[in-house]
Amino acid sequence: MAKVKELEEDALTIARKEIASQKDANVKLVAELILVRKELAFQDEEKGKRAAELGTANIELAYQKEEKGKRAAELGIANIELAYQEEEKEKRAAELGIADKELAYQDEEKGKRAEELGIANIELAYQDEEKGKRAEELIIANKELAFQNEEKEKRAEELIIANKELAFQNEEKEKRAEELGIANKKLVFENKEKEKRAAELGVANKKLVFENDEKGKRAAELVIANKELVFQNDEKEKRAAELVIANKELALQSEEKEKRAAERGERTEELIIANKELAFQNEEKEKRAAELGVANKKLVFENEEKEKRAAELVIANKKLGLESEEKERRATERGKRAEELVVANKELAFQNEEKEKRAAELVIANKKLAFENDEKEKRAAELGIANKKLAFENEEKEKRSDELGVANKELAFQNEEKEKRAAELVIANKELAFQNDEKEKRAAELGVANKKLVFENDEKEKRAAELGVANKELAFQNEEKEKRAAELGVANKELAFQNEEKEKRAEELSIANKELLAFTYISSHDLQEPLRKIQTFVSIISSKEDKNLTENGKYNFQRIQLAAGRMQLLIDDLLAFSRIATTELKFEKTDLHLIIEEVKAELKDTISEKHATIEAIELCEANIIPFQFRQLMYNLISNALKFSNPDKPSHIIITSRIEKGSTLDNEKLSPGKNYCHITIKDNGIGFEPHFSERIFGVFQKLHSKETYAGTGIGLAIVKKIVENHNGIITATSELKKGATFDIYIPAN
Repeated sequence: MAKVKELEEDALTIARKEIASQKDANVKLVAELILVRKELAFQDEEKGKRAAELGTANIELAYQKEEKGKRAAELGIANIELAYQEEEKEKRAAELGIADKELAYQDEEKGKRAEELGIANIELAYQDEEKGKRAEELIIANKELAFQNEEKEKRAEELIIANKELAFQNEEKEKRAEELGIANKKLVFENKEKEKRAAELGVANKKLVFENDEKGKRAAELVIANKELVFQNDEKEKRAAELVIANKELALQSEEKEKRAAERGERTEELIIANKELAFQNEEKEKRAAELGVANKKLVFENEEKEKRAAELVIANKKLGLESEEKERRATERGKRAEELVVANKELAFQNEEKEKRAAELVIANKKLAFENDEKEKRAAELGIANKKLAFENEEKEKRSDELGVANKELAFQNEEKEKRAAELVIANKELAFQNDEKEKRAAELGVANKKLVFENDEKEKRAAELGVANKELAFQNEEKEKRAAELGVANKELAFQNEEKEKRAEELSIANKELLAFTYISSHDLQEPLRKIQTFVSIISSKEDKNLTENGKYNFQRIQLAAGRMQLLIDDLLAFSRIATTELKFEKTDLHLIIEEVKAELKDTISEKHATIEAIELCEANIIPFQFRQLMYNLISNALKFSNPDKPSHIIITSRIEKGSTLDNEKLSPGKNYCHITIKDNGIGFEPHFSERIFGVFQKLHSKETYAGTGIGLAIVKKIVENHNGIITATSELKKGATFDIYIPAN
């Protein structure tokens, strides 16, 4: 028995020594744990600093990327502007060239118009001379107006027909003018829609309008010339008819005189006087025939002049046609820019061709009239010969004529006719005065047109000056943009250098973070092996040597077991914290109801023990990392249960909704983004408001381990998970009034 007691005492001594050595080892372990905690706290501070630096670097990189994008956009815009300005320069140069050509063309037109004005003045002087001659002829022609009354009726009918034709032509011209107006309006609308082509189309339209005006004027001149030729032909026909009638009258008078000479042989003396009067009348008729010959020659000369003028008009029309064809060729070369202009030019070319055809028809008509005039001249010559023959016969029959009374009546009748012709001569003079007024008006219109051309030339010179100033401004802007582009290039190089530096620094920070995480993981993992041995040996001693231990020894072993358990919990939390930073982030669209139900099932016993109620109201789907968010909810709900008020059952309310960043009172949120706002509210013991930031730090505890167990890492894990979701978490509370945690994570 003594030996057994000695052995037991030896065993107890050994056990006590082992316990003492274990206590020393535990003290060392505690000291090591304290050092590890300090190191971890230091590492967390370093991580925080480096995370802040990484965040700052990321923000700077994002800002620099935005700046790069902006500058690239500015460079693109600048290049587009430079290209646009080059195009504008080319367009303006083309416009200047066109303006120069137009000015040269207008100068030529001015010269032509000046020549036309000179010719018109000469024509007016010639017409004044002709008026004097015609006045003399009218005095002679007044004697012949009796016969012209009948012709006037015929002419009135012809004039009615001609007026109808003119009215029809005017309607056609008005229709064409309306079509041209519509075409011009269409061109103006298309010019507004096509700003680049506006200058060319405007120039072409003005030129075409000018040419159409010229053509209209020349066509009007041809119409007037044709009317004059028709009028002159009518006059010739009338005079020829008058000569025929006069010849008939002379023949009739000769026959009457022969009869009366046979009946009245006694009135010889009176017949001699009558014969003298007849001889005088015959001389007058010969003079009139000579005047008619002169008038016919003059008409021939005028017809030749008009034919020359018509030929010149035809040449001018052909020239205009060639210019129109040249314009069409130029318009076809411009391609798609002037398709509408080509159509308009074709229509105008068609109209020009129609006008040329009409001009050709007028020329043919003029030739026909000239031929008819020649025929009439031949007939007039024949009539002159016949008149001479009749005059000879009248001289032979002078002895037989005894119709003095009839001759006297005839003379009286002729006097009355002369008075009528004098009245008609007054009317003709008024018509000539009216024509002179019309010519003066036309000369005034030509003067106004010349002034308008001078004004347009001044405007074009001003526009050319403005284009020159605009070109200088564009050159200055191009220089400024080139300078800016050079500055942007330098700034881009600086940004590229800064980005390279920041990327290097970010890589260094990333490497340091990985090393810290590796150190945390390895340290936590290596601490588990001696901790498991401590827990194993303590469990063996407690189970096998429980009877041999004193109450104090049992108490110390319980303390060791509790310390080892806390150490195990701390290591597990550290490992969980390190895993959160190292795991791959895979976001999924997840129903928060499912996560809450899983956490409630896991905490079922604690919920039952605390008589707690958990309400999940109006939870929405969120784009989250499911297993991390489950850990987040577990930590927050378990904290709410742990720090519940012992005097009343725990009541936890969880809500979520999608909200705009601008509606949330938090400066860290982007106003333009949508956020999933999750709220976890409890009725627990709460905490003082100034601890709202501190509670999210690693190893930060507001209560002693005797009051509330824990490592102080749970809320740090929660904050880390929220940061992994690019969100933020805030806490608000007051003592004895519960706590509220608000989580904001991007909805997308």
